[in-house]
Amino acid sequence: MVGRAVGGTWNVPEERILPALAVVSVSFLLGGLAGCLMSTFVEGAGQESLRSYLEGFLVTAQAGGGNLPALAAQLWDILRWPVLALLLGFTALGVLGLPVLFAIRGFLLAFSIAAFVRIFGSAGCLLAFLVFGVGGGVSLPVLFVLGVQSLTAARTLASRFLGEGKAPSPYGRAYFLRCGGCAAALCVCILLERFAVPALVSGAAGLVLGG
Repeated sequence: MVGRAVGGTWNVPEERILPALAVVSVSFLLGGLAGCLMSTFVEGAGQESLRSYLEGFLVTAQAGGGNLPALAAQLWDILRWPVLALLLGFTALGVLGLPVLFAIRGFLLAFSIAAFVRIFGSAGCLLAFLVFGVGGGVSLPVLFVLGVQSLTAARTLASRFLGEGKAPSPYGRAYFLRCGGCAAALCVCILLERFAVPALVSGAAGLVLGG
């Protein structure tokens, strides 16, 4: 049975999609759980340093709500994960590298969200959503699309290397159409992070610091 997205863009057999999706999802989840757990061990001076850092971030955000963030740093923050996921799809090492990548991404994201919630309480939920959720609502699905197709491609390359037969090339037209769709989505993410998120975080920071 073949699962297809609109226009036949996702024309990868389900028996290849589902295991890859399960691997990257479990890796992301385990990394996220580890990040949440790690945040509970930050005590004493470490917690105070974290509080100072986050409060400094909010003060800067409140003061610079109308200023655009540095473009290079913003591009690095948004594009490093999907680009690395894409590149790992062109090597058999992606079979190992992609689960590690998703575990690290889940860890860092969960730790950051947990830090906001722990320091600012219920207001931290709103702050974390604005900082990580607005753009993340676009960039995370992109990461998973690229991660799944890259893992299926890396598995094909690994099977060839191990002499398990000659599977057809995974790099067909649909593969690069998905990459193009992901690139378009990331452009939307960059616009959101550059123009919408700073203003939203600035307003929320004013409420938190003012309260």
